[in-house]
Amino acid sequence: MRDNAMTALAQNIEKLSGYLARFKETGIMNRIAGKDCTGSGGVFQSISPVDKSVICDVARGNEADVDAAAKAASDAFPAWRDMPALERKKILINVADAIEARAEEIALCECWDTGQTLRFMSKAALRGAENFRYFADQVVQARDGQHLQSPTLMNITTRKPIGPVGVITPWNTPFMLSTWKIAPGARRRLHRGAQTRRRQPAHRPPIG
Repeated sequence: MRDNAMTALAQNIEKLSGYLARFKETGIMNRIAGKDCTGSGGVFQSISPVDKSVICDVARGNEADVDAAAKAASDAFPAWRDMPALERKKILINVADAIEARAEEIALCECWDTGQTLRFMSKAALRGAENFRYFADQVVQARDGQHLQSPTLMNITTRKPIGPVGVITPWNTPFMLSTWKIAPGARRRLHRGAQTRRRQPAHRPPIG
């Protein structure tokens, strides 16, 4: 059994090396308006808690990068808000499909980046896909309001687009936890209507 475990470990490390190769070559850059951008604050190194090795360089953002990301989200907001619900549903399903197709890569990279167990991260990666599928199914009624009647009053609630929001994810399960925040927003033009989102991952495990 120990030999089998060592063999599996060696195989996973070999796969991980392939997945991390592109990060080691280019580092992790800021993604703003659909483009990879250098950080205005330079770079910092991501260190694996598993063996203290350097994973890659990571773009260090500052106020200028936050402003650029916020502007990009604001510029993208009208088109996303006005997109038909079924088109947004298709996009969310495509995201879920892509996550499932790369679930092993996501799990191995997050395992090395955060120190969490591979068994846990494998389930977390698939849960991320499930989150997108769940909220894809909610798209059509995302802007439905409620009519709450009483003997003397009628209360009406509505959901309207509110614009871009920022989300911050913690270090321990950054990928899956980010889907909890991004997917519901993407399905509604968001939570209370439609929103575009700027995501700030925890800086310690930036690969997630």
